[in-house]
Amino acid sequence: MNKNVSFTCAAAVLLLTTLPATAAPPANSWYIAPEVVYMWTDRDRLADDELGGMFAIGRSFDKWDLELSVSQVSPDAIGNSSLDINSYFANAHRVFYRDSRISPFLKIGAGYVVGDYGGGALSGESFKSWTLAYGLGLLANLAQDESRGTALALRAEIYGLVSSATSPPYGDHLSDTVAGLGLQYHWGAPVAAAPVAAPVIGDADGDGVNDNLDKCPGTPSGTPVNAEGCELDADGDGVVDRLDKCPGTPAGAKVDANGCELDSDGDGVVDRIDQCPNTRAGEKVDEVGCPFALRLEVFFDTDSATIKPESYPDLDRAVSLMLRNDVVRGTIEGHTDDRGSDAHNLGLSQRRAASVRQYLIDHGVSASRLEAVGYGESRPEADNATPEGRAQNRRVVLVRSDR
Repeated sequence: MNKNVSFTCAAAVLLLTTLPATAAPPANSWYIAPEVVYMWTDRDRLADDELGGMFAIGRSFDKWDLELSVSQVSPDAIGNSSLDINSYFANAHRVFYRDSRISPFLKIGAGYVVGDYGGGALSGESFKSWTLAYGLGLLANLAQDESRGTALALRAEIYGLVSSATSPPYGDHLSDTVAGLGLQYHWGAPVAAAPVAAPVIGDADGDGVNDNLDKCPGTPSGTPVNAEGCELDADGDGVVDRLDKCPGTPAGAKVDANGCELDSDGDGVVDRIDQCPNTRAGEKVDEVGCPFALRLEVFFDTDSATIKPESYPDLDRAVSLMLRNDVVRGTIEGHTDDRGSDAHNLGLSQRRAASVRQYLIDHGVSASRLEAVGYGESRPEADNATPEGRAQNRRVVLVRSDR
């Protein structure tokens, strides 16, 4: 036997012994099949045996594969001639065990064979004949993708060709034998629909949890739920994941309707770590929510350093800040507008700053943590030409020195 044929057969056996356990190519699909063929020619053709090629296109049904094929073999002939044999066939394959890993088939076909001799002693001779094909083969699946309706199989076959011709050069009813090995690629098979989970009996909201176990009936359709039928709340803050705009809040933290930690005074520091709640809007604060400079609403009579009672709530706020944070220390600054002499305003601001310092000391703040400095009219914040500006310049401020 030709060495190429031996090698091809050995490769086919190796492939067949290492195939995965998968079904054969699917029915109800189209396919193409390129093959390498080897033809043993009838001796009366006066030609050698030779390798060639074949290509088929077909349609696979439940038990049958129907195809059209074309092939060519070009053996050497006697007298230094050559022979080109072209075959055109319509074939039917009866396929057995379609659902198995390997599916054998019987082959029957009819076609037209054309041969032309060239060169040498037989130059110009030719033959044309209707021909019957019969034989057997097998399909062995190599790969399959059911989601796309495709498959690739190894195809091996051997069949005889019986000619009806009585044509030159010699003989009649000539008989050739062909062996083929190639691939058969399928596409367009029906794609299996994805399995639909059976509905749970008594599941009114369709969340997959039986009504008698569902502790959260009425969950929105398609919402992930736990085994009790309740929407998931990964961080356990009481706001379900679907609505939670701040996932990953620490356990126990108080959150708003969006799942975000509360910041009651709006200073940018959440309540959980805010050591100075109720800071005024706009006050700059540190990482624990305490202001860097605390402006105090302190009221005095004209040209007096005596604190009026309506100042106590704001001063108590400063006391609370310093008692909760023993690292806080600072300077009580007194400021005035520009009405009056510089000397008078400087002295008045110093006395007022000292009064505020004394108030904080009397309410528990260590004296070592506070200083009092009056600046008079030297550090205005606004224009003294207007009543509003002068009111802004008359101020007492606790400026932290620990920051």
